[in-house]
Amino acid sequence: MNVYSIPPLVAAILILFVTIFVLTKNIKSILNITFSLLALSGFGWIFTYVIVYNTKDINTAILYCKIVYLSCVLIPPFFYHFTITLLKLKNKKRFLLLNYFIAFTFFNAIIFTNYFVAGVYKYFWGFQAKINWLHSLFLLHFFTVFSVCFIKIYKQCKLQKKLSALEYNRIKYIFIAYMIVTFGVLDVIPNYGVEFYPLFGPIVITMWAFIVSYAILRFRLLDINIIVTRAGIFGLVYTLVLGIPFYVSAALTNAPFSKIYAHWWLIPMFLMAVLATAGPFIYLKIQKRVEARLRTEEFKAHKQLRRLSQNMLRFVKLEDLLKLIVHYLVKILKLKFAAIYLFDEATGNYAVKSFWQLEDYVALPAEFSKNSFLVKEFNLKRLPVVTEELKLFALEIDSSRQKELAGILSVLKISAGIPSFLRSGLFGFLVLSDKRTNMAFTQEELNLLMVLSNEAALAIENAQFHQKEKAVLIEKSRREALADMAPGASHQFNNRLVAISSSAELLLSKLEDIDTSNVKEDSLKNFLHDAKKTLELIDKEVYKGKEITSAILKRAKARTDFQKIDIPAIIENTYKLVVISRSRPGMEKFKEPRFEVVKSCNIQQITASEALLQDSFYNLLDNACDAIQEKTRLILSHDIYTKDSLNYRGAIKVTLEQQNGSFVIMVKDNGIGLKKESQNKIFTPYFTTKASSGKGTGLGLYVIRDFIEMHKGTITYESEYKVGTMFTIKIPIQDKGKG
Repeated sequence: MNVYSIPPLVAAILILFVTIFVLTKNIKSILNITFSLLALSGFGWIFTYVIVYNTKDINTAILYCKIVYLSCVLIPPFFYHFTITLLKLKNKKRFLLLNYFIAFTFFNAIIFTNYFVAGVYKYFWGFQAKINWLHSLFLLHFFTVFSVCFIKIYKQCKLQKKLSALEYNRIKYIFIAYMIVTFGVLDVIPNYGVEFYPLFGPIVITMWAFIVSYAILRFRLLDINIIVTRAGIFGLVYTLVLGIPFYVSAALTNAPFSKIYAHWWLIPMFLMAVLATAGPFIYLKIQKRVEARLRTEEFKAHKQLRRLSQNMLRFVKLEDLLKLIVHYLVKILKLKFAAIYLFDEATGNYAVKSFWQLEDYVALPAEFSKNSFLVKEFNLKRLPVVTEELKLFALEIDSSRQKELAGILSVLKISAGIPSFLRSGLFGFLVLSDKRTNMAFTQEELNLLMVLSNEAALAIENAQFHQKEKAVLIEKSRREALADMAPGASHQFNNRLVAISSSAELLLSKLEDIDTSNVKEDSLKNFLHDAKKTLELIDKEVYKGKEITSAILKRAKARTDFQKIDIPAIIENTYKLVVISRSRPGMEKFKEPRFEVVKSCNIQQITASEALLQDSFYNLLDNACDAIQEKTRLILSHDIYTKDSLNYRGAIKVTLEQQNGSFVIMVKDNGIGLKKESQNKIFTPYFTTKASSGKGTGLGLYVIRDFIEMHKGTITYESEYKVGTMFTIKIPIQDKGKG
């Protein structure tokens, strides 16, 4: 093989590789097909010259030179077709058909006349086409079509606000790649009789293949400046490695030295071997230095992302942490917006917890369902979701799910989603907009964001833990303050009650000493009778007041530390507090249900926290009263009907037993019960069935479960709508202490 045919052969192989790679990705895509036709016409041009350079017969050389230009005349119409397909331009069929017609005319002229290819020149590297006057018209057509295409691409880039960052960058890649490849036209210089080895074509084709392969398939990996720089450096090294030995060989061929030394060809071969060995090292060294300068801002942003990732664990206030993350992501990456979604146990969905945007750019949904396409994609791939990649992937596999997800994210203007996994579960995720610079996310940035997202999950969990611990400390301080205050307040209040009671009893005893039979006036008799009844009522209410004071005092003095406690006494006292709380002003009139505590024999004391269990029993008994009140309301309004509707009366029964080393408390009511759709959410935080009445935070049963688990116990339930509910608490009797 002619050594001078190696550069075009390498370029042809690159073209063919890129063409096959793109076409096989999606053979049904019009964009891929038009690109492949354009690339194959370039392949025909450069590969046929490989054959020409190795041809010895002049007539065969002329034939193949004509084949070269049969491929060349197809380049303009294919390029125009590819351009309008890429830019999604319509109503351009007439100009497209005109281009194909001109190409067909040139095609016929090449085959049947000598007006295009008149013959061949013989140079040191081999034969080269000798062109005629029609070739000038072809060049005019070539530059006209390419100019029109470049103008259209440039105008499309100017409308960058209507394009996503990836679409914008893809078009920029194409523009730069084909602007570079246009310089391959300089290889026509030898066709005009100038002995100039045509190396421009192979070099620009190499650069084109390097750029376009990224632009079409992996266009988000690198910035356009970086890829052009790499291609330029590669082309320069390629020229040094192959070009210099070729020109040395050409010089030695005609030099007297070749006649003196028969093996002169070893010199260029040795030179090529040295340059080929050093070439990759030269390329990497130059590339590293140039990229370091070009990517200064990008490296700075990456450094800031790493610093943010490292510093997040210092924040213990959840709200501040979430604001910090989204604010700095927008600032560092120059985003339009960023948001954090976290799993919400109350709804079982992912709710937005923090959102930051520079202006009114988009309105994100308040939550994503756990069954949404986005969440499913995160759980399936466990990798970042990039909207533009989804569009390409959907085309390749013809997936309706991928297409729909890409459509949803496009409407929401979400460019990328970054999942955050904690203990193998999806803890939450980041959603990010396009960059304000219209640059795509690099793979390195996506990797850094994945690290940051998982670090954020740990930091958020840490902040939630601190928040919970802080709430516990506040509650403990409140209890201690109440416990300190309650004895004094109770003493003062009881003193007043004693004074009132004593005064009432004194007046009552004096009234009892009066003989009303001697009183003749009826009005005075009635007055004395009413006064006596009133004093008796005062004395009775004072006694109730003493009971209330005693119950509150016991509640305030309840200790959170683990000690021997009497469960039946705690339940009795807790029920008094429930009744008291439901009789305060502003509460709906409440008919007290039947209440009973059933104890099996040999009920012994257990080691537990009096305060925590009293809180648990209070919530359960209060919920039971709510359920009874709701059922009463529905019966009276005829919204429900049950067997006992006519004679319904609420009842709460607490059963205390000992079973297999555990103390068992069963709290049963005959209230409204739970519907089936609510039963699996009963212990979920912030879930409540009392939302319609404006009562309930949804934390009661969630906290109860925590309190019971602190005692190494369990809580379960059985419920049926319109029938009632029963909670069963089991606490080990052994002294296991807290935690």
